[in-house]
Amino acid sequence: MPALSGWTDKVQAGYAERPYDELVELVRTGPGRLSPFALPGWDRFFNTTEYVVHHEDVRRAQPGWTPRVLPHKVQDSLWRAVRGRASLAFRSADAGVVLRRSDAARTTLVAAKGEPVATVTGEPLELLLYVFGRRDHAVVEITGEPAAVAALTATSLEV
Repeated sequence: MPALSGWTDKVQAGYAERPYDELVELVRTGPGRLSPFALPGWDRFFNTTEYVVHHEDVRRAQPGWTPRVLPHKVQDSLWRAVRGRASLAFRSADAGVVLRRSDAARTTLVAAKGEPVATVTGEPLELLLYVFGRRDHAVVEITGEPAAVAALTATSLEV
């Protein structure tokens, strides 16, 4: 959030000065009691998503990477994250956007209403990466009328 960037920079600088083992312990013990992430389910939902995306950032920055095969239960969890973030990510799309699972579930989600419609198809992990703006590394197929695909491509996915 641009309005909080100065505060964010200050907090990050403070953490950068802390010993590594202390930082590991902070991650290990989870959020403090007064953090919104201490609310039931929030830490798991948001941090799991963040960790998965950044883990894939590291994996996919390596030569010869290949997509991981994840258990169906994990893909279902990631699909819930996609559903929770999709409408916000595509809020400025000038076309309709449909997300479609390519795995056995074959579920679809209308991420943005409108015409014409672009459809992004992939496994939930890949759709999550796409929704997080990792378009160049998400293994997805985009179909639809050329105008819809162009509008989707031009959409900023910043949340």
